[in-house]
Amino acid sequence: MSKIFRKVRQSLLKENKFSQYFLYAIGEIVLVVIGILLALQINTWNENKERKNEEEKLLSALIEDFNENKKRIAEAIRKEEDMINMSRSLIGAMQSDFNEVDSDSIRFWVASGAKSWWRAEFVTGTYDAIVNSGKIEIIENDELKRLLSQFTADIDSGFEDHDESMSYLIEMNKISAEVAPAIIHDTQREQLGILANEDFDSSIEKLLNNDAYLGLLISKTWLERTRIGYQQKVQGYIDQIIRICQSELTE
Repeated sequence: MSKIFRKVRQSLLKENKFSQYFLYAIGEIVLVVIGILLALQINTWNENKERKNEEEKLLSALIEDFNENKKRIAEAIRKEEDMINMSRSLIGAMQSDFNEVDSDSIRFWVASGAKSWWRAEFVTGTYDAIVNSGKIEIIENDELKRLLSQFTADIDSGFEDHDESMSYLIEMNKISAEVAPAIIHDTQREQLGILANEDFDSSIEKLLNNDAYLGLLISKTWLERTRIGYQQKVQGYIDQIIRICQSELTE
């Protein structure tokens, strides 16, 4: 093609057709510019397509992670609510005539409910990889980026009551230690070879009359109620993130 253009230019110059040569030169420049622009456009299109494909892979991975997070936090909230219900039942028994409450229920509340602490362990591998690799800008939806950042910030700085809740549990376990053989589950007693406590009722009564234990239980249960609200807030972030990722993939 360049040889043809050169021959045309030489022919016009030999024939002293300068005006036509000038127009031809301009036309040739225009063609070259158009060629460059087309090449740039194709390159940009390829880059955008590659970027879009990479974004779709990231969105799909995020959906997978957050679907797992959705299951985990739902399970954590369910267990937290069960624990709170057992703790409230125990508080009610301690503040009333607990002799009217079934002893097996009291033992279950003490052994299972009062000594529990639940939180979800979240999957953040995809988001961490996006941030660490500097690819966060590949995600075009600003609301999604904000929610991902907020979610990560909340789970990093949240659950600040952990140490306080653990301190309550430690003190409660110290108080209940001397009656542990009476309140331990039957299956645990069998596995550990612990003899049945013949004085079960008096052991439970001693624990349920302990005001310090009641105070610790009330404080811990209040923290659990607060944690439920916090986890439900995080659950809302998860639902929004999944919804936006799915919406971006269908566009």
